[in-house]
Amino acid sequence: MIFGITLSTLHQSGLGALVMMAKWKIHPLWYTEFIPVLFFISSIFAGLSMVIFEGTISHRVFSQQIDEEHHRTYDDILVGLGKICAVAMVGYFFLKVLVFIHGKHWSLINTPMGYWYLLELIGLVLIPCLIFVQGVKDRNLLSIRVAAILTMAGIIINRLNYVFIAYKWYIPMSERYFPTWIEIVITLAIVFAEIWVFRWIVNRMPVLKESPEWAREE
Repeated sequence: MIFGITLSTLHQSGLGALVMMAKWKIHPLWYTEFIPVLFFISSIFAGLSMVIFEGTISHRVFSQQIDEEHHRTYDDILVGLGKICAVAMVGYFFLKVLVFIHGKHWSLINTPMGYWYLLELIGLVLIPCLIFVQGVKDRNLLSIRVAAILTMAGIIINRLNYVFIAYKWYIPMSERYFPTWIEIVITLAIVFAEIWVFRWIVNRMPVLKESPEWAREE
């Protein structure tokens, strides 16, 4: 279990390190020597936001299979996840601000790419963080879910920036790489296959429901 958790976090830092190899191809607002650290921190609240989103769907789709204990603790689990997301996002936001100040790229803010950078940083990091904080304070599950969705959108845009938008931003859009329809279909097929496997397991094993009596007796 420890090995699996380590892999799930460190591969984000490795991905960030790969991005650093393309220093001169990435827009200055996004490039920094702290990319691996930023990728690692963002993977924390990104993963937990996905857990909140997936957990909400599972809680509704498989509601008849969930035992009473899980129903009672569900709200506390979501509030706890939201609290961790808020703390991680505060650290991520302040690190991004420090990196920006250190880079002294003030002149780039008043450009189209600068506006896009502010949208990502303020609209999809700071605002979701504040919604998380307020949602945790009021124990408002709807606010926590909304913040989780905004956070996932922010992470998707952040990763797309490093691969498509802020990568080779100086060349025309028509000359940039874009996945073919075959690559998109393969990716969607993998995602849907994982969903099908998860549904198959939940319907046949005591993942959300209690174990049968004969299993508990042993």
